[in-house]
Amino acid sequence: FFFDLGRRPCWLTAMQSVPTVEPGEPMLRASRGSRALRIAPMLALLVGAGLFFSRPAEPPPSDIKLAIGKPFVQGIISLFDMKVDNILLQKPESQWSHFAVGMLAFDLLIDIHMELLFFGAQATLASAEIDLLFRGQRFGTLSTRPCPLGGGGKIKTQMAGQLVVDQLDVFQKIARAVVHEDEFTVELFSVVTVELRGTDNGCILRKDMCKTIGSARIPGVTFAKSVVLKGAQGFSVEMGALKLIDLPATEPAGKALISVDAKVTNPSSFELHDLDVFSIDIYTDDSWPKTERPAAESLGVKFAEVNTEAGFSLGKGESEWFAVQGFLSVPEREYDLVKTADVLNHFLTSRPTPLIASIAGSSQPFFSAAAKGAALRAFLPGMKHDFGGDTNIVVRAYIDLDVPVAVASLLNPLTGTTLHQYLYVALSNPFDATLYVCGLEAEVMFNGAHVGQVSLPQLTLEQAIVLPPSERGFLTPNAYPIELHATELPSLLQLLHDIAPQPAGKGVAYVDLNARIHARVGGAEPILVYRQVNVSAQLKQFSGLP
Repeated sequence: FFFDLGRRPCWLTAMQSVPTVEPGEPMLRASRGSRALRIAPMLALLVGAGLFFSRPAEPPPSDIKLAIGKPFVQGIISLFDMKVDNILLQKPESQWSHFAVGMLAFDLLIDIHMELLFFGAQATLASAEIDLLFRGQRFGTLSTRPCPLGGGGKIKTQMAGQLVVDQLDVFQKIARAVVHEDEFTVELFSVVTVELRGTDNGCILRKDMCKTIGSARIPGVTFAKSVVLKGAQGFSVEMGALKLIDLPATEPAGKALISVDAKVTNPSSFELHDLDVFSIDIYTDDSWPKTERPAAESLGVKFAEVNTEAGFSLGKGESEWFAVQGFLSVPEREYDLVKTADVLNHFLTSRPTPLIASIAGSSQPFFSAAAKGAALRAFLPGMKHDFGGDTNIVVRAYIDLDVPVAVASLLNPLTGTTLHQYLYVALSNPFDATLYVCGLEAEVMFNGAHVGQVSLPQLTLEQAIVLPPSERGFLTPNAYPIELHATELPSLLQLLHDIAPQPAGKGVAYVDLNARIHARVGGAEPILVYRQVNVSAQLKQFSGLP
């Protein structure tokens, strides 16, 4: 083989090994294909030898080695396909020198597999500067460390180096492909050096792969590859229940800490280490329920601002649950308050709420540039009925009413069809943060029929009913007006019969309230519009209340 420079030239050996036929001997019978296969190596070497002899002066041995070795190595490098199994991204020891001049740097460790022709020696791809292109546009350079290629055949190896991004606009395009696409292609180009070592120079492969001696360094080899990478397909984000926790504040129902557990499924080729602190804005989904528009074009009202914990990383496959925490962040505009109320209404009625998580930035400049503006759809699950069996704010009503007088009045055509009475209300707080109730209007429904209307007056924050976290059954100190309407007289009479004390009635009836509750929680002032189901109604004078 041509690496043994101490022996006679390999093209002479090749020529002497070609069989000949003496005159008078029978010709060897062989197919044209087999003869061509035997002659092809000789022709290739003769071409190399012809190049050697065509020079005006005898070249040194190294020129013979390069003239024959470079085309051979170039052929092997050009023919193989490189498959990427995994790309690990992690922050380098220092990236701020690049950041200071408008560039980004991050360390990569790439797991690859390939199938090469056999070198006949142990091969190494020397350190190189590889240009990276996405859809024909260059976005950066991968400075690699030496990459072992073995002796050929099927191999798995690693390519390690530092990615320096100097074209941020193109880099952001490939970042979006990583987030949203099923797969995409990246082009690599460089002129590299391949180092070959024989048995006497460190080749530690098996004997049939180390048939050479000596060593060779083959520069000027073109390395041009296209690799197909898997995208994250929008990531699959699963959210846990919303939690609100009071924080010390100088104002009533000031900002509360919002906490949501989440987990992410990452089917991409990328293992993302050292993401560190990610800032995320949570929006309502303005295109729901059709979702025909991309998430980034469907941002509704910003609902909250949250962050991951320091040291956050994201591996491949399904992650473990992790916490994001922050604050409700709702502009003081009616439209925004209504949209925020929709989120809370879905939450309180145990319905999933479509939301969009938009990446606002990262404490790591590399990931901040890559991910900023990326938007992911997710559903916030509804509140679980962990206590009391429901998420009502209004749980009981105590009516100050004389049932026989009320029935007689309703049946008397001269007294009208409306009863004006008063009631006390027991309220609960389904949140883990303090809830201020500043007003209430509710339609009273019994067996599906409208039977009345109740309203609490609009209160200032100083006058509001304050419900501590997870409060159950707080009784309002004041009575509030209720109107009972006889538009559905049979239903109203049945209600009055049920709340009558035993044995005349059941002592209690259950009604639904189509309620609008003016509230303040976590620094926001939503109007909570949702049905309060199975609210118990009793006569105050038979309830044991003073």
